[in-house]
Amino acid sequence: EYAWDHPEVRPIGRPLPYFVALPTTAGTGSEVGRSAVVSDDETHVKKIVFSPRLLAKCVFADPELTFDLPPAITAATGMDALTHNIESYLSPEYHPLCDGIALEGVRIAARALPIAFRDGRNLQARSDMLMSSMMGAIAFQKDLGAVHSCAHALSTVADLHHGLANGIMIDHVMRFNLPAATAKMAELARVAGVSGAGAMAEQEAAKAFIAWLAKMKADLGIPATLSAMTAKRPVTRADIPALVDVAINDTCHKTNPRPCTRQDFERMFAAAI
Repeated sequence: EYAWDHPEVRPIGRPLPYFVALPTTAGTGSEVGRSAVVSDDETHVKKIVFSPRLLAKCVFADPELTFDLPPAITAATGMDALTHNIESYLSPEYHPLCDGIALEGVRIAARALPIAFRDGRNLQARSDMLMSSMMGAIAFQKDLGAVHSCAHALSTVADLHHGLANGIMIDHVMRFNLPAATAKMAELARVAGVSGAGAMAEQEAAKAFIAWLAKMKADLGIPATLSAMTAKRPVTRADIPALVDVAINDTCHKTNPRPCTRQDFERMFAAAI
C-alpha cells in the first residue's frame, strides 16, 4: 500500500529513525534519494516507496569506502551513475537545474570512471565517482528513460545486475534516441571530451557520443551485447517477449526523448542481443 503506483498509495505518517548514509559503491546515489526499493525474491519485480522522510539526515561520501570494490563492480556501478546523468539530461521534462547537474556529472564520470576501474585506490577518481553518482541521483528528479526500462526488464527476467544491464543497453538505446535528441547528444559529446566533438556538426557529434559510449563499455570490460555475457546465462531472442512485457509497463520510458512502443522495445532488445 506504500508503493508509489498503488491506486490508494499511503503516505509515511510516522517519524523514522535518525539515520546517516555511507555509500559503499558509486552508482545508484541512493544516499541522497527519497525512495526505497523492495524487490520480490521470486518475481524480481521492484516496488518503490517515495517520501521525503526517507532522505538521510546526513551523508558521508568517503571514497576510501569504495577502494576495495572489484573492477567489474566498479564498472557496472559506474555505468549506472553515468546512465543516470545521461538519461536525466535527455529527459524532455523541464528542469534546468537538473540539466546542469547532469552535464557536470557526465563530465566527471567520463574522466574518472576509467581511472577508478584501472586503479581502485586512486583517491581522486574514487572521490569523483562518488560525486558523479550523487549528482546523477539528484538529476534524475527529472526522471530517466528507456535504458532504465530495459535494465529493469533484464533484472526482472534474467536477474541481471542493474548497472551491468544499463551498461550493455545504453548505446543500443541511444541509437534509437538519436533522431529525437541529436542536439543534446552533441552537447554530451563535448562534455564527455569526445575528440573533435566541438568542431563537428550536431549529427556527427551525436553519433560520436554513441561511439564513445561503446568504446567506454569495451574499456571497462562490459559486454557489447547481451549474448556475449559469460557470468550468467546469455539472454536470447526467446527472452524478448518477456522482456518487452516488463519494459513497456515500466514508467521510466515515459520520459524518454523518443516515445517507445512494444515494437520499439522488441527492436532495441534484438539489436542488443
